[in-house]
Amino acid sequence: MATISLQPMSAVSTISGGVYEIRRYPEAASQSFKKGELVYLASGKVTICGADPSLILGIAMEDATGTTDTSIAVAIANKDTVFEGNVYHGTPASAITAITDIGTNYGVVNANNKWYVDVSDTSNVRVLVRDLSKKDVVGDTYGRVLFQVIQDYCQLDTDANA
Repeated sequence: MATISLQPMSAVSTISGGVYEIRRYPEAASQSFKKGELVYLASGKVTICGADPSLILGIAMEDATGTTDTSIAVAIANKDTVFEGNVYHGTPASAITAITDIGTNYGVVNANNKWYVDVSDTSNVRVLVRDLSKKDVVGDTYGRVLFQVIQDYCQLDTDANA
């Protein structure tokens, strides 16, 4: 099996077969997030998510500029959007893709300005793995999975946040 290089998360498709939603919002002050990082809206402005985020707007489609109110594109997390990301574990030998990942809820973790699906965290779950990426094979270290943000954590999902 191969060791897959760690890549930023990305939006890849939708359940409905349409195009995933991209919206632009002003950047909050003092931001340094990178393309592919999880973000949320704080006072209407794009801000990087913290550990175990309570709300996820989506994935930044571009790096923060460091300039307050600059328009930033975000791939919106909702019940239709499918994202792709590497699996991660603090012990690399345990960061492998497995067929049993499909249908499992996991947490997310940020390491060095990249977010990953944390296969060691089944307590602070934020994402549901829908499938394994066709780019990698079962058993790859840091292989990629296709996932959705769990509806309760989708910031713009009116059903989840009612």
